[in-house]
Amino acid sequence: MGVALGMLAFLSAQAAAPPPEPLAPEIATLRAFARERGDAVWPGFGAAPFGLLLIRGEREILLCHPTAPPGFTAEGRDAATGCPRLGRPRGALPAGLLAAMPIFGPPATIVMGTPEATRLGAARWRSTILHEHFHQWQAALPDYYARVGALDLAGGDETGMWMLNFAFPYEDAPTTAAFAETSRALAAALAARGGDAFAARLADYLARRRAFAAAAGERNWRYFEFQLWQEGIARWTELALGRASPDPAMRADADVREAEIRRALDHPDLAGQQRLAVYAMGAGEALLMEACRAPWRSLYPAVLALGPLLEEAARTCRRS
Repeated sequence: MGVALGMLAFLSAQAAAPPPEPLAPEIATLRAFARERGDAVWPGFGAAPFGLLLIRGEREILLCHPTAPPGFTAEGRDAATGCPRLGRPRGALPAGLLAAMPIFGPPATIVMGTPEATRLGAARWRSTILHEHFHQWQAALPDYYARVGALDLAGGDETGMWMLNFAFPYEDAPTTAAFAETSRALAAALAARGGDAFAARLADYLARRRAFAAAAGERNWRYFEFQLWQEGIARWTELALGRASPDPAMRADADVREAEIRRALDHPDLAGQQRLAVYAMGAGEALLMEACRAPWRSLYPAVLALGPLLEEAARTCRRS
């Protein structure tokens, strides 16, 4: 009788267990890659929180989160990641969401749809998870939230939506003209890397960048600099980690991504792109600093703007 009851309990538990998550092995591979190779790009990258909320159909699956938020039920341990798995019925989150945010309070959680829902190829979906994990690393920097608050850009908004909705003068004619000159100068400097004209192109870019800052205005520029620091360097991190990946598809996608960045810089459209313009510009600035072999990455965590890092990189270039 005892054996029969034990077998019945085992079968009931098996029947109640959810099916394995098909994307969990992908997530496990990316977590291992972040631990094994990420610290070579960003110290502490592999140890940063890596909680991920996957939106799949009518379910939301939470993996590797340190706590169980209200509304979730335990679904055992995920075999691929080795993490606790939690689930809940699908809420109002869009199926194609790509974000990292403190949706359950700190630490930040990656919120992702499936490759099909996000309309991303497999390699781009993987690199986007690494992009969002970089945001988790940023948010785990000492006093990150206090320092962002000290920028005084929220205007009373406590949800964080100001980061997306800040009223930057994207359609102001002098600002868009200054941005276009800056963007093309950045493209020219990137094209000159490794050549005799690089120093002059870099100096021209920095001058046009200062003119863009003046056209935007001090407070607006503070916002734009922060976005270059936050989103532009996340885009560059996709390139750096993609090229370090053992996955040939991710290495190839990193080359495609850089071509996209350079094409966007060559064809500036601030009024059309709006905030998305910071991705290519910030990533391009990181590529310049890498070309100078400047120690900008060691200085990056202490600031919330790229301007000081660029100026220091230019001095490194002049000394070399």
